[in-house]
Amino acid sequence: MHRTPNRRQIQAKFSTMPPQRSQATAYLNAYKMMLEKERLEEELEKLEARQHQIQQRLAILNSQTIPEENITHQPVNTGLENNTPKFKTLILEY
Repeated sequence: MHRTPNRRQIQAKFSTMPPQRSQATAYLNAYKMMLEKERLEEELEKLEARQHQIQQRLAILNSQTIPEENITHQPVNTGLENNTPKFKTLILEY
């Protein structure tokens, strides 16, 4: 009887040296950075357009509002005081 040695998985060898960068990895990283740059530029354009819209709306609101010094705080007479009926009080006792 011949015994066969135990076969187990071969473990990967870890190296303290970083792996060599290939040209494909360099191209992939450059491509990722290019995509991120384009995305950020588009986002910046959208933010600038939104800022312009907000500034235009603020300018419109500023031109339409009445300046504070022109507003006088006077009570408004609605005329309701004269039209209110006067009631007489009647007390009933049981």
